[in-house]
Amino acid sequence: MNTKKMLAILLSLGMGLSLTACGNNEGETNSTAGKETVSAESKNESGETEKKESEGDVYNIVMEIPTLGSEPSGLAEVEAAINEIVEPEIGVNVTLYPISVSDLKSQTNLMIASGDKLDLVSVIGGLSDYVSKNAFLSLDDLYNQYGQDIKDAEGIAMAGGYYDGKLYAVPSEEKMVLVDGYFARKDMLDELGFTFEEDKVYTADDLSKLFKAFKDKYGEGYYGIAGTGSTSNYYSSFHAVDYLGSSMNTGVLIGAGFDGDTKVTDLFGTPEYEEFANTMYDWAQSGYFSPDASTNTDAATTQIQSGFYLGYFAGTDIDAKMNVSRDCGTEMVPITLVDKYCATQKYQSTMWSIPYNCENPEKTFQFLNMLYADNELDNILTYGLEGISYEVVEKGEVPGQAVIRFADGVNESNSPYHMPLHVYGDKSTISVFEPLTLDYYKELKEFNSSVSDKRKSCTLGYVFNAANVSAQKAAVDAVVSQYTGIISTGAQNPAEILPEFRQALKDAGIEEIVKENQTQLDTWMAEQ
Repeated sequence: MNTKKMLAILLSLGMGLSLTACGNNEGETNSTAGKETVSAESKNESGETEKKESEGDVYNIVMEIPTLGSEPSGLAEVEAAINEIVEPEIGVNVTLYPISVSDLKSQTNLMIASGDKLDLVSVIGGLSDYVSKNAFLSLDDLYNQYGQDIKDAEGIAMAGGYYDGKLYAVPSEEKMVLVDGYFARKDMLDELGFTFEEDKVYTADDLSKLFKAFKDKYGEGYYGIAGTGSTSNYYSSFHAVDYLGSSMNTGVLIGAGFDGDTKVTDLFGTPEYEEFANTMYDWAQSGYFSPDASTNTDAATTQIQSGFYLGYFAGTDIDAKMNVSRDCGTEMVPITLVDKYCATQKYQSTMWSIPYNCENPEKTFQFLNMLYADNELDNILTYGLEGISYEVVEKGEVPGQAVIRFADGVNESNSPYHMPLHVYGDKSTISVFEPLTLDYYKELKEFNSSVSDKRKSCTLGYVFNAANVSAQKAAVDAVVSQYTGIISTGAQNPAEILPEFRQALKDAGIEEIVKENQTQLDTWMAEQ
């Protein structure tokens, strides 16, 4: 399963947000970019227009599947296997429509605006841009009528699917809490004589000591921090913060809402952010960042593979160690900097929505609910077909739960179907790759239940609606994208760049955005 930081880079490609991607997918091209959109209509022999999605009582669902570039060669076989299950069960068949994640948002908007047939939309990131255009249906009634399996699977994560008090998306989360930190190469840690306990929370000062020892030993040309600084903001790797269902650009709860304080604050104007900026600058002056860190766009995993970097910032939640180690090609050690907590933004990373022009929302939602009830479907959509793309090492007690590995002669690069972006259904019940064991399912359950009520934001389910300040938000987003990479990599002295950044934010209208956010949050809190 991919980490939260992997999703962040993909967000930065497609939606202007940030994250860390798998280096072994670099260079893939999007084979769907020129693909014709799926038409809702066709011509019969007499030339008359007729609907092609309905044959008898079977409704055809066109479902987006986000890819990292190329269309899977085994797509047709996977589609057929899905339809063998769902057609007799609920009277639908499914057309899988692959879209590169970098084009996902733009192509989705284009298809909806053009009236092309589309029934299930994969949403990676927030809802505001879609809902403000009336692109999605409200799902409350459908959820209440057909969504019991979704409710059972997602629980608290459903908070991420709401906007203006209405449900517009169904999240797909297996891990219900945020845990942030840094991953370091184990071989280098061993050489330096450093050990870190996986159940302990460390600080920036602890990293400073590690980075100094690393730099003293390895010297010029070696750097403590890999990453895509041009689009990253590492603040949340050190601090729990509630983005109020939006982003750090529109006002946040500095205390993450744990103590009931609901004062919306411009993050970039706070002493906490200034302290963070000074730390990053000190690290850059000490040589812990590479000179081109603020402009480097190589994935962190690719930089780690070069052998010149110690580690990078990423989520340190359950199974992250395995995934990060696999992607970096060497064993990595997690160093947690922010302990487990819950905030709405956690549940917005991968979601499913139904466009307003879907011709059969009831059947579509029944199929969506089935994804959360039948993990066989999720396994097929994620890994492809058993015996072709993967083989089972050991089965669990629950059907679909298993430890798997690639089939003989197959790997991630030549598999006819393998989706590294896990976005389907109840992700806590599908198979896992070696070296994870069946213990993973028990550990995941314990992980999700381990966060205390004191580490849950009091604003879960609140999502800021920026429609009234859309012009200001666009201007602020542009300013943030200009400055945060510079500050997060210590490329310029905060004493000089931070006042300039803050003034640019003020000129762009951040105070108006924060005020609007506060007004909406106060109203929302009063209604709870």
